[in-house]
Amino acid sequence: MLVIRAVVLFALLFLLALVGAWLATHDRKYLRIAGKTIQVVTVLVVAFALFYLFERVLLFL
Repeated sequence: MLVIRAVVLFALLFLLALVGAWLATHDRKYLRIAGKTIQVVTVLVVAFALFYLFERVLLFL
């Protein structure tokens, strides 16, 4: 759980920096990188949630 919190925290800081870079330059590549980052973090969180769910189900049996 600590690892996923750290990943999300660093991703939020990274996204904040990307938005700042976009505001400074108005270059759309920063928005594309931010979109890909959101997708990757979402996949990681869903994978971790499924792993946690399966672990709890297997321990329950």
